[in-house]
Amino acid sequence: MGKKVRTIFFGTPKISVYFLEKAKSLGFSPDLIITNPDKFSGRKKILTPPPVKLWAEENKIPYLQPQNLYEESFLNKIKNYNLFFVFAYNKILKKEILEIPNFGILNLHPSLLPKYRGPSPIISALLGDEKNTGLSIIRLDEKMDSGPIVFQKKIKIENWQKNNILEKFFAENGAEAFVKMLPDFLEGKIKEKKQENENATYCKKFEKKDMEIFSSDDEYLKWRKFLAFSKSFFMGEVEKRFVVTDAEFSDNKFLIKKVIPEGKKETDFKKDFLK
Repeated sequence: MGKKVRTIFFGTPKISVYFLEKAKSLGFSPDLIITNPDKFSGRKKILTPPPVKLWAEENKIPYLQPQNLYEESFLNKIKNYNLFFVFAYNKILKKEILEIPNFGILNLHPSLLPKYRGPSPIISALLGDEKNTGLSIIRLDEKMDSGPIVFQKKIKIENWQKNNILEKFFAENGAEAFVKMLPDFLEGKIKEKKQENENATYCKKFEKKDMEIFSSDDEYLKWRKFLAFSKSFFMGEVEKRFVVTDAEFSDNKFLIKKVIPEGKKETDFKKDFLK
């Protein structure tokens, strides 16, 4: 890349770590990492660092966790970097930041944009049984996932897997694409392509209610909900919630194997748990 190119990576959750780890194995590591502040999590409200912060510490890469991206003190700390890369940072970057790096800001999105713009492209594709999918690297602009396409790759999903496995798959494929195309991008050899905004579709941020498996769902949808969410659940007798922890799809039937009844430990599934 040349010594003059100084890079910043913006990311927060585990999927960002998958990207960073793969990129590192291919010879690329950012000069600085920006991630979200520690937050309280769990029933005991324990202050927990984001996965990307832990990765930065383990790999001895400087990092910042700004509460406010637009304070002058923070902007001054990032003004001498030439290329930013964003993957699952979970915050919108506005004009003040977009204009800083002379090479611009690139973003990895796990869909064939303009399809599935928004926060949940992998889960949305899974729930929609959209196996002809892919990944895109775009140059960020001020609108959500609407910037010009720098790189795009089609991917065919043969068999759906748990969401965390799919996240790792897309993150590692994205890291490979980024590292491979970066030299040509920096030399201005890549022709960007405008997105066809009239064909854009959008996905939402999923909530707990979306994770419920209903008896009225067809068997294949039940299976896809289990794969899509780490805490898919069904409601049993007397409104008890059962989180599904193990299941399989066999002979076109969704078969639950293990569950966690509300307030209890994991146990084998029994038919009398159902309403």
